[in-house]
Amino acid sequence: MSDSETIFPNLESRYASARSCAKAIVHAVGKDIRLALPLGIGKANLLTNALYDMAKEDPSISLKIYTALSIVRPTPSAGLERDFGGPLIDKLFGDYPGLTYAIDRGKGQLPPNVEVEEFFLATGTLLSNEYAQRHYNSVNYTHAMRRIISCNVNVLGQMIAERDGRYSLSCNSDLTLDMIPYMRQHVPRDQFIVVGEVNPNLPFMPNDAEVPAETFDVFLDCDGYDLPGPPASRVDTTSYAIGLRAATLVKDAGTLQIGIGSLGDGAAEAIRLRHQNTEEFRKAITALPGEKGPVEIGGTDKFETGLYGCTEMFTQGMFELLLSGLFTREVYPDRPVTLDGGFFLGPQNFYKKLHASSNDILSRINMTSVGDINALYGREDEKRAQRQHARFINIAMKVTVLGAVISDALEDERVVSGVGGQYNFVSQAHELDGGRSVILLKSTRESGGKVESNIVWNYGHTTVPRHLRDIVITEYGIADLRGQTDEECVKRMLAISDSRFLDQLAEDAKASKKLRKDFQIPDDWRHNTPEMIETSLAPFQNVLPAFPFGTEMDVLEQNLALALPHLKEKMASGERFGFALKAIFGANPDRYQDHMERIKLDKPNGLKDKIMAKLVAQALDDVL
Repeated sequence: MSDSETIFPNLESRYASARSCAKAIVHAVGKDIRLALPLGIGKANLLTNALYDMAKEDPSISLKIYTALSIVRPTPSAGLERDFGGPLIDKLFGDYPGLTYAIDRGKGQLPPNVEVEEFFLATGTLLSNEYAQRHYNSVNYTHAMRRIISCNVNVLGQMIAERDGRYSLSCNSDLTLDMIPYMRQHVPRDQFIVVGEVNPNLPFMPNDAEVPAETFDVFLDCDGYDLPGPPASRVDTTSYAIGLRAATLVKDAGTLQIGIGSLGDGAAEAIRLRHQNTEEFRKAITALPGEKGPVEIGGTDKFETGLYGCTEMFTQGMFELLLSGLFTREVYPDRPVTLDGGFFLGPQNFYKKLHASSNDILSRINMTSVGDINALYGREDEKRAQRQHARFINIAMKVTVLGAVISDALEDERVVSGVGGQYNFVSQAHELDGGRSVILLKSTRESGGKVESNIVWNYGHTTVPRHLRDIVITEYGIADLRGQTDEECVKRMLAISDSRFLDQLAEDAKASKKLRKDFQIPDDWRHNTPEMIETSLAPFQNVLPAFPFGTEMDVLEQNLALALPHLKEKMASGERFGFALKAIFGANPDRYQDHMERIKLDKPNGLKDKIMAKLVAQALDDVL
């Protein structure tokens, strides 16, 4: 008889039914269920849905869920969005069982006996959801466990991998590795149940992620379901301009962390280009005008010694760098680990590659505690020795000219995503000898036909305060802000701003006494335009692919993924009438018969469909 069987006599060690498992858990701990779930894909979805269904059926059950980044299968609107997005969503989500609490929350239909609190929201999807905004908890990733423990959680549900009787936390070692031992030590044994939902589709990760069977009180077996994944990001020319600049700051034999999205992928691919095709990399860097920044802290040579990866989110870009032979610096005396990660999330081909990887490759990846990765406390001497020449590369939405970084919320305090670990890495960069924080930022954004600067004088929300300012990179150059006066920071940020916004930014700085009244904007900065960047990198398109790590989309879908947002933007702008007239009288849908067939416009049914086909054809003309 196992220890858990003694403590929970009515609880079986394994269940094949999520409903039966949920009933047994309620019987074991009572009707006050406080459920902790990992961030992202590591949630025990089947168990969670069963517990939620029971709470909906029985108002006497109180269910409180503590988690982050609840992934919901998108539901496209009718018409063009559904015809294009439906098949693509099927590729990205497969038979992934949606989290019913998240679906109901999106509809405003959570029952009163259920509460959901998250410390990181699915990016940009819950800005208008009052419940999610009110129940968001703003904490650093490293402090999330403290919050969860303070809520007296009594159930932890985690998706796990199993191989030959061995078990792995796989995608989410981040908080679980620390949380379970803490709870075992500080909470009565019969007041905390750990459930492992075994999914054969989850890659088995060794090293710290591998835990003994005794870690779990209960196993919930399932036939396996698909892991959800965001689509691979398209890396545009702007992202490559930023990524190429970032790659010059990475030092051989150093340490690397990279954030997510097109900017993160652009940086990863630029680093790979530097390693595999150094000559073309140097030519591209030389072609880019603007401030070069402190290139002496990095280089443009091939990586001879190699890097060590220390990253909260183990991204596909980091994995591709490992496969390309860049992560070769071993940092532990007893195992060949060259990359430490806290959690992973990515496109479907990322999961497939992990699943198919050899033991030799996987042995180099250590999915471990996020507290170990994001902070120096605990084994500090060892961590300092490992994290030589650290480059922590992260992404921002906006940056002020004085160096404050905005990454998680809007000026009205509505949360876009969450703090996550960005603050931790910026702070850590300042604490490490030779460490640098590198913030990547597109200089502008466009919405409804209006272009706005992402470099602003001030903003009503801050993620990283200006006293931790360090390196900021836009497509127009690198601004090294560390140790600089406010006036010098203003000048360096103006130098990497889009020329359309220079005058107003300079005037704001002068009005606040941060820039000399007689300061004149140099002529070179007046050339900071998108056209300049496109022209500079045009000769290098063959080494700067739109999807450097592959994509789930075929060529037709890639074209439509460019054209349809362009169409939406045009029709929401002041150019909509001119665009529509041009399409109606000039566009030829027959040129794009295969594209039209993909979105069910190859045989238009009525005038509305005929006009839509012409609008799509015009958008394709514009972007291809």
